[in-house]
Amino acid sequence: MSTFAYTARDNAGLPASGTMVANSIAEVSQMLRADGKYPTSIAPADQAEAHPAKFRARGIRMSRKDLIQVSTQLAIMVETGVTLTEALDCIGSQAEKANVKAIIEDISQQVQSGSDLSSALQRHPRAFPRLFVSLVSASEKSGLMGKLLNRATQYLRDEYETIRRVRGALTYPAIMLLFALSTTTFLLTFVLPRFTAIYAAKAAALPVPTKILIAVSDFVVHRWPLLLTALATLVTALVAFLSTPTGTRTFHYVQLRIPLLGGVFRKLHLSRGLRMVGTMAGAGVTLVDSVNTACDLCANTYFRELWEEVGQQIQAGKQLSEPLFRNPLVPRSVSQMLQSAEKSGKLAQVMEQVAAYAEQELKEKIADMTRYIEPIMIAVMGVIIGGVALALMLPIFTISRVIAK
Repeated sequence: MSTFAYTARDNAGLPASGTMVANSIAEVSQMLRADGKYPTSIAPADQAEAHPAKFRARGIRMSRKDLIQVSTQLAIMVETGVTLTEALDCIGSQAEKANVKAIIEDISQQVQSGSDLSSALQRHPRAFPRLFVSLVSASEKSGLMGKLLNRATQYLRDEYETIRRVRGALTYPAIMLLFALSTTTFLLTFVLPRFTAIYAAKAAALPVPTKILIAVSDFVVHRWPLLLTALATLVTALVAFLSTPTGTRTFHYVQLRIPLLGGVFRKLHLSRGLRMVGTMAGAGVTLVDSVNTACDLCANTYFRELWEEVGQQIQAGKQLSEPLFRNPLVPRSVSQMLQSAEKSGKLAQVMEQVAAYAEQELKEKIADMTRYIEPIMIAVMGVIIGGVALALMLPIFTISRVIAK
């Protein structure tokens, strides 16, 4: 038999550590669980000293897709009885990406040295969002780490899928617009100058659209340094303006009210906020902390102010639904459902259901937007490219009539 050093948590979530004589790590794990303790690390006593981290990984970023994979693996292994350090070591050894491997190894070393998992995760804010860390912290206090890791993973998955849909909906019109601009630039800089030489001797016979197009082409070809300088100045000024509080607020205002896209962004921010609050409140996090987290992680100024007001009203002893009724960004049907949930005492459960309802509406809104954007972009491209082509062809008909006379 050998002596093993362990760290664990009891049913109240309090840390515990010590040594135990047993035949294997598995036997130590069984003995601890039988004693009502949740093991976080078990190692032979002569190897239990924590090794210093090879390097700090605070600034390393982990993609959301990688985080979902890590969280899923960790939840499965923890629920099947694998100790936390063994699970982390297994995930770290199998990680293919260097950044994921470095982060997991650092977390594993921190846990082995006696740190809480949530404290180890907080060392990597670019890899683990605050909501994920809060759920892990709640799981440490309740002793339901596997269950709450599954809840956190499901939230990450839903959020990732929602953002992916929005990005997909915005990518198509962006590509179409870029194609239209590049095609127009090619016609103005390479095609039209060749026709200009042909039309030079017939300037009097040129129609007005062709004259305008030739003037634009001449400016682009001969004044392109000035054009690039003006464009760079405009972009720089726009970026500087958007980095200010006023600019950010203006951008978020436009984001919520732009035709077609405004409805998508409103539903996106609403569903994400509801999902955050519902997930955290259902995991045992206080409602005030849940709302404050949703406020901090919200990407839109107007919705951030909404959740900030909700948090203040809750601290003042009022209902969560009261400020939602007054805010035009929240549909009245959503506010009514949450008000009913408060009366029944099932706010967290209903909030997650409302979030699922809002996400379903978001999917339908994206589908509708895609159906509208496609013909609009085709029409825009037709007007731009067709207009350029028509302006090029009009002089041919004019010159042919002059020659016929």
